[in-house]
Amino acid sequence: MASNNVTLTAAIRTNLLSLQGTQRLMDDTQLRLSTGRKVNSALDDPNAFFAAQGLTNRADDLSRLVDGIGQAIQTIKAADTGITSLTKLIEQAQSIAETARDQASGSAVELSADVTTADQNDLTNNAGIADGETFSIQAGTGNTISTFTVNTGDTLADLANKINATSGFSAQIVQGANPATAPDSRRLEIRTTNGEDLIATDDGDGVLAGLGFATLGGGGTVTASTGVPEDRIQLEADYGAILTQIDQLVQDTGYRGTNLLGGDSLSVQFNEDNSSLLNIAGVDFDSAGLNIGAATFDSDANIQTSLDELGAALDRVRAQARTFGSNLTVLENREDFTKATINTLQEGADKLTLADLNEESAKLLSLQTTQTLGVTSLSLAAQSQQSVLRLF
Repeated sequence: MASNNVTLTAAIRTNLLSLQGTQRLMDDTQLRLSTGRKVNSALDDPNAFFAAQGLTNRADDLSRLVDGIGQAIQTIKAADTGITSLTKLIEQAQSIAETARDQASGSAVELSADVTTADQNDLTNNAGIADGETFSIQAGTGNTISTFTVNTGDTLADLANKINATSGFSAQIVQGANPATAPDSRRLEIRTTNGEDLIATDDGDGVLAGLGFATLGGGGTVTASTGVPEDRIQLEADYGAILTQIDQLVQDTGYRGTNLLGGDSLSVQFNEDNSSLLNIAGVDFDSAGLNIGAATFDSDANIQTSLDELGAALDRVRAQARTFGSNLTVLENREDFTKATINTLQEGADKLTLADLNEESAKLLSLQTTQTLGVTSLSLAAQSQQSVLRLF
């Protein structure tokens, strides 16, 4: 509607304009109170609005990066948990190898043929053994050779006692090979006690041959090789089972598809343009990656080789634990720093746009008073026109 359709006096028009201005100010103040912001659009304050928007956008970008840092922290924690368990498994394997090393080495054993009762009571009754004949035994090539003489009247028990009195050997009289048909027959068992081979040599025509240790003629030699003790065989199997557990543990250490113990690497971004980051190198910590070979516990030397491999692997695992610990500290520090930066950016944006609610409330109260006074002033201005009616 055109403004000239209704005629208003100057006083009424002035009061009306004043009321309209007051209403606009009240509307703006009420908007600030309802939103809590003094700058709600670029029309309110272009400089403050766009500056606050830039701060808010960067805070949002950093918030997304904080999520990535948090996930990287969890990945390292998963790897650290794996290293803790891996250390325990390696230490368990060490314990198994040390137990195997402490076990007695394999013994070389040689058994005679059945010895009759008559020969047991006097070895020279044997047609193949003469008075004064000798034989030698040796516990491993290069070790001391012990020589024994059989005289008339020496019994099988006497010979066993002589051997038992010699370092590196043990001897005992055992049941014959066919106790059902020859219950009184006995055999002589000679065994090494130092884990070396048994080398027995007839020096004459044949104490050993006469007792049936082997098919020997004069000067013949019989050698019995050591075997792996049953305890070591079982410990070797236990060792292999631990290596399998190490491999399976490493496979299960990943977090969201990243396995730092399985050779995967991790890159963590710290700022928006990726100019600040941390690269975390993964490692291969299965048994092959740690250079831990399959166990062979047939000798002390091989057991020591396994122990050396485990010692080197344990050193690597502990060193990597320190590296992951350092990386974790860096990530936690950057996470805290980024969160503090986000808070600073948000606080800066709020200072540019947030309204002082106490101030705005006071303004609204003042505007309401002004509006009331304006309405009263408008009423007074209208009374001059109403007085004209009294003339009629």
